[in-house]
Amino acid sequence: MTLTLTTKGWQLRLRFGERNRGRFYLPSSLPESEANRRAEALRTAARDLVKAGHLEHAERIIRKAASADSQSLFESVMALAEQLCTGLVAPDSGPARATGETFAELADRWASGKLHKRWPDHVRLKRTADTDKLRLDRLAQTIGTVELSRFTLEDAERAMAALPENLSASTRRQYAQLINRVLSLAVYPCRIIQQNPLPRGFMPKGSRLARVFLYPSEDAKLMRCAEVPLCYRVLYGFLAREGLRSGEARALRWADVDLERGVIKLDENKTDDPRAWALDPGVATALALYRRECPERELVFTDDAGGELDGVYHLAEVFRRHLRAAGVTRPELFQRTKARQPIRIHDLRATFVTLSLAAGRSEAWVQDRTGHRSSQMIGTYRRVARTAAELELGELQPLDSLLFPGVTDRVGQKVGHKAENGTRLDGESRFYSAVGHEGLEPSANGLRVHCSTN
Repeated sequence: MTLTLTTKGWQLRLRFGERNRGRFYLPSSLPESEANRRAEALRTAARDLVKAGHLEHAERIIRKAASADSQSLFESVMALAEQLCTGLVAPDSGPARATGETFAELADRWASGKLHKRWPDHVRLKRTADTDKLRLDRLAQTIGTVELSRFTLEDAERAMAALPENLSASTRRQYAQLINRVLSLAVYPCRIIQQNPLPRGFMPKGSRLARVFLYPSEDAKLMRCAEVPLCYRVLYGFLAREGLRSGEARALRWADVDLERGVIKLDENKTDDPRAWALDPGVATALALYRRECPERELVFTDDAGGELDGVYHLAEVFRRHLRAAGVTRPELFQRTKARQPIRIHDLRATFVTLSLAAGRSEAWVQDRTGHRSSQMIGTYRRVARTAAELELGELQPLDSLLFPGVTDRVGQKVGHKAENGTRLDGESRFYSAVGHEGLEPSANGLRVHCSTN
């Protein structure tokens, strides 16, 4: 146990349990002698709570007692800890109410994964934690200090009214969903409150924006544009031809891709529904060629230096900039109106679904790749898919021939097709049949073959 004075107050570094450590802050207004006395009392309480089997409550109780700005509040929280240890207070009802856990505190426990760790069967690990954390922080500016036991419908309405006016109806609905989810967790499994104070009609209806997707001709321009770094073109082409969520693709590792057989597996994803499927032949070949440029990297999609790509919001801006660099200027891709928003990286997934349906692919085939759980979700793309079919836009060109024409044009077969001798050509074998022992070196358009003169 150590106690030091910082700009935030008296910092107490405390261990509770075998693997749990924490930093707790006491008011800086406390004299050093009083701070030391409280620190010793907190250390004892943490030890007793853990020994009594209440590790899940120890951190919250100690943090509340440490930050108490009055002696009476400090003593009441410490009395609660003693009653909990002696069994005078029920562990699932007393601590949360008595310590006055706030909306922001529970939201932080949810976003940080602590609730999942405590109740893995009831609280899923958040895979959109970064995005939701920003939104929860904004909500916390209005309702963060409201104790959950005193939270009312008026608090939720106040938080929604404080949101920026320029937010879309869909985004406002997502904020409301976060409020509702935190309060639902407070009911169960946290058991802080007995019922959610929000009525059924609280959730905004939201609005459906116009579907946006890339035309095959626009995709070809983007894939051939040497001004766009190869690492981004491979990502864009992959998303438009395989239908993954951008977060799923950015987390994809080479160990998840079987280039020998042209198969991808996605064990961890948003819906917790592991799936695997056969890659598009041109995608498998392109990945095999791209793999030769970065053999030591663990992630499939990285930036030029091998680092992780930025988050989805920054990627959307980069994506639109790359489209303009490639000469893609269709106005509706960049408009923002009440019915439309500028194209996002997520709309490459919409491109996959739309063009697949337009080409006559079945819902099951699409769902195997996208992970959509219902026909209703796929059905939202059908109107746009019919338009694409009527316009005879066609399908996307093979990714390998767009990204690596100097290599793949020398081989007539596609990955997964049979060679002249009847053997199956996979990504790696096609790569070697195209390149052999001649070697590769980077070029402005990706890879360039070193041709032998013998």
